[in-house]
Amino acid sequence: MKEERKKFTFENLVSIYFKNLHKIIFTNFLFTFPTLLIGLGLYFVTRPLGVILNLVIPMLTVIICYPLWAGVVMVTRNLGRGENVKVLDTFLGSVTSNYRQFLIHSIYLYFILTIGVLSFSFYSKMAVDFGGTMVLLFIAMLLISLWIVFVMFYVPLMTVTFDLSTKDIFKNGGLMALGEFKANFVSLFSILILTAICATPLIFSGGNTVILMVITFIMVGLIYPASVSLISSFFVQENMMLLLTGRGNEVHDTKSTEERIKKLRNETEEDFSDIDVDKLKKSSDEYFFYKGKMVKREILLELIEDKEKKYE
Repeated sequence: MKEERKKFTFENLVSIYFKNLHKIIFTNFLFTFPTLLIGLGLYFVTRPLGVILNLVIPMLTVIICYPLWAGVVMVTRNLGRGENVKVLDTFLGSVTSNYRQFLIHSIYLYFILTIGVLSFSFYSKMAVDFGGTMVLLFIAMLLISLWIVFVMFYVPLMTVTFDLSTKDIFKNGGLMALGEFKANFVSLFSILILTAICATPLIFSGGNTVILMVITFIMVGLIYPASVSLISSFFVQENMMLLLTGRGNEVHDTKSTEERIKKLRNETEEDFSDIDVDKLKKSSDEYFFYKGKMVKREILLELIEDKEKKYE
């Protein structure tokens, strides 16, 4: 297993990135063009309405356009796996099949971002003006923001990969945001490197507003969002897959298969009435969706057989 996982390295990421740069640019364009169009439109319409409305209303762009992110995530996830991707078909297919859940996620994200921007503005000003306790509150806010960033590494990726409820997606995302700190930190560090590279051309703007806007538009419109998605999915998807398919012992050696099965047994004291046992036995699928996660077919069968013996 360790030999297999060596392929998920920064060197391999760079290789995949430049090999598929044209696909990343196209994917990015499919997402950013409508997003920028709607966002700028709402901004200029609400500009005369005051600072608060000029923040709250343009942020509705998140709700309107976030479902398009499903297409970006699916394309970049598959590219990160080394697959040959037909960008337009994959993008549109993912948006269509995941639209409902991404719309729900977008509402949560809208409130998180809106409250986050207002909170950052308030606590940063209070920390400068008063110091002391306000500095500690500002640091706490930054740590919570970092945790939310880590959660969002998993939420969209989990949504396009598994058939999970919104509750299970956020619960699993919240746990992996804390439990998979190494993968999360590597993802964040790589994204910061990308940000530094994309921001470097701004040095040559010479303070010219027009040049600054053009460079920013090129970087955001053609490169940045899809590149961020590729980086985050590349580093976190393998552990996410192992954990959600019941193979967590391959990620965390302290949890043996026996311990995991025992825990699952203790948590599944029910009659399995929602499972078609005959279909399960005849199926060739290795994994089944059960109680908010993907579980190995053989483990489910073993649990059902144990339950039947218990009540014989």
